Amino acid sequence: MCFKPLALLAVLFLLVTGCRKGTEPADLYFGKISFVAVQLAGTPKMDVKFEGKLLDSLTDKLGKTAILKAGMPGKLAFYKAGTDSLIIDTLVNVQPNTTQTFNVLAVPSLGSSTFIDMKPAVKDTLAFMLYLNLSSAYKYNTVDLQLQYLKRSNNTITDIATIKNVKNKAFFSEILILPQKLNTGSVQTQYWLTLIDPATGKPIAIPNANNRFVLSNVPTYGNFIANIYDGDGGTMITQTIKLQ
Repeated sequence: MCFKPLALLAVLFLLVTGCRKGTEPADLYFGKISFVAVQLAGTPKMDVKFEGKLLDSLTDKLGKTAILKAGMPGKLAFYKAGTDSLIIDTLVNVQPNTTQTFNVLAVPSLGSSTFIDMKPAVKDTLAFMLYLNLSSAYKYNTVDLQLQYLKRSNNTITDIATIKNVKNKAFFSEILILPQKLNTGSVQTQYWLTLIDPATGKPIAIPNANNRFVLSNVPTYGNFIANIYDGDGGTMITQTIKLQ
């Protein structure tokens, strides 16, 4: 009469001890990669690949997301759709239970691309991504830029800061965020950028007497690319491109 309960206990004991001796299943984590192309005039459609494998395509302003195994490092690359023409790439390490977002800015008119992390536009604020685009007349790979503004009351030029180590033919690594107006209801503030020789700290001589880039000829607040370059006769020109 006691055999069956004893046998049952023995079986349970074996099952429990067997589970203890075995290895527990490992946790398998996944992460998400989100990507979107900032839409400017002429922005190409893109194929997005991770380690050579197609994840998805970007055809408009709508972003896409891919789920990948966490802890897997690899190259995230953006190509012109249907081609092997690389636009930009970066190394990524997929993080567990995390979404990593990549905003790609491809500017066809500049022949340049970058990843950006611009915040939503703030009212009465100008946010500029600087692209220094000097011609071969300037023998500088890197310059400093003196940021100034014009006080309207007495037309006094006032220094704000010196922006260091700005590379030519490249996007500056930091975003310049400036008040659009000094006072509520006033006219917009006029900002200037002057080329400075990093070695001497003095303005770089240019052919044209107007040696400043005007940075604020925009009618509204928002996020912008400021393409600053020298035109015919050494004229300093600022092309502003508003980001969507």
